[in-house]
Amino acid sequence: MQDSIEYKLKAEGYKITAQSKTIIKAFAKAKNHLLSAEKVYEWINEHEKSIDLSTIYRNIEIMMNIGVLKKISLDNHADQYKLSVTNEHHHHIVCVSCGRSEIFKDCPVAHIEKTLINKTGFTPIEHKLEILGYCQSCTRKSRD
Repeated sequence: MQDSIEYKLKAEGYKITAQSKTIIKAFAKAKNHLLSAEKVYEWINEHEKSIDLSTIYRNIEIMMNIGVLKKISLDNHADQYKLSVTNEHHHHIVCVSCGRSEIFKDCPVAHIEKTLINKTGFTPIEHKLEILGYCQSCTRKSRD
């Protein structure tokens, strides 16, 4: 996964730096969990050499622009990010307790888009759907 992200960065004209490699590594280690820039900063300071928070934000912005990171905004939380190396249309379910995120490919919005086109002539070009709740593990913990 890290190699494909580095390849995409190079293809878009960006240099692969030690800092960008470390930031990619932090996201890869997070697997299905969302990370804020601050969490990336904490992980890097704990496991690797220190990187300025501004460098992390700059790299996150670049990675979002080329489509390898997706931003997920949770109410009352800092923006969260997740690796997204697939170009397939998909949505996320997100645990608001532990930050675990999973992809689901079913798209209930497609029907709404068709209705919008037919009824209003509005042509949607993009949509995002994130369903927030509690994963199975966090739901069990709250019952115990």
